[in-house]
Amino acid sequence: MNERRKLLLRTVPFLAIGILFFLIYLGLFVDIQKMIEIIQGANMLFFSLGAVALLLEILLFSLAWQHLLLPLSVKVPLKKTFIYVWIGAFTDLLVPAESVSGEVAKTYLVSREFNANPGKVVASLVSQRMLGTITTTATLFIGFLALITLDYSIPNFVLQIFLSITIVSVFALVLIIVLCIKEKWTERLINAVMRLVERISRGRIQLKDFQTRIVEALRAFYDSLRIFGANPTKLLPPILFHVVSWVFSIAIAFLVFVSIGYLQPNISILWLKVIVVYALLTAIKSIPLGIPAEVGLPDIAMTTLLILFGIPPDISAAATILTRLITVWLRFFIGFAAVQWLGVKFVRESGIF
Repeated sequence: MNERRKLLLRTVPFLAIGILFFLIYLGLFVDIQKMIEIIQGANMLFFSLGAVALLLEILLFSLAWQHLLLPLSVKVPLKKTFIYVWIGAFTDLLVPAESVSGEVAKTYLVSREFNANPGKVVASLVSQRMLGTITTTATLFIGFLALITLDYSIPNFVLQIFLSITIVSVFALVLIIVLCIKEKWTERLINAVMRLVERISRGRIQLKDFQTRIVEALRAFYDSLRIFGANPTKLLPPILFHVVSWVFSIAIAFLVFVSIGYLQPNISILWLKVIVVYALLTAIKSIPLGIPAEVGLPDIAMTTLLILFGIPPDISAAATILTRLITVWLRFFIGFAAVQWLGVKFVRESGIF
């Protein structure tokens, strides 16, 4: 109970600050009364379908991860990968460095419960991260090209964001690929980081034993990548599951717009706007910024992007709030339930919380 209290004490201030910034933003740029009326008038059927889309997204994401583990001889039941993905999402929402902390938690859980080599688990997660980066970047390009083809005038500021995010995403992808190819470079980088930690701590932190385990995990990691390279056809099922999962992820925001009755003036243009904004937001969130609970800044970013695409401010804000209720808060509470189901003590032993 004390540990849970400490976790809340660390997280609640960030939550409060994020919500405060978003409220200030709404007060400055949005007609709050109209926004509230739009939210109150939302069609609960379509909004509920958005929640169903979230469940299907996580299920397919779990299937993709499971099929990345199978070629590495790590057999984890779908029920377990499903629970671990929820716990990883919950961890990402609470702990800084989103999509890094969650992956650490998933690596620990699979390694601990199924006695799997951490290097193999990390290889599966890195492969899934690469799939995610490629999918998001490809979605951005296709979305922008489609809008241009339909003679839609894209705001200059959005184009600048697109170019910046694309450059960062491509750089991150190239860096991951290089480190996956150059085993010696990765080993040198890890050794350099460990030496730096020891030097900064002035010898108080000794990492020799830890370094041995890292080297063993690193070998397993590269052996796993070679397995993928030797059997590329085994990547087809996880790629398919991942792409369909991504489609359901985008569908959440679109279903929210349907629920508030905003389908004008052109449903095709609206769909493309949602795709581009959601892909941009996903790319931004994948950058570890150290913002627990991802509350505040992402909400402001999504609302602003929708406004820049010509959607009225009150509708943009309402759509953002309803979308984030599903993608953040529903994910948070289901993830919390998954932690309780698996056992708080077992999860806490990972050192993530």
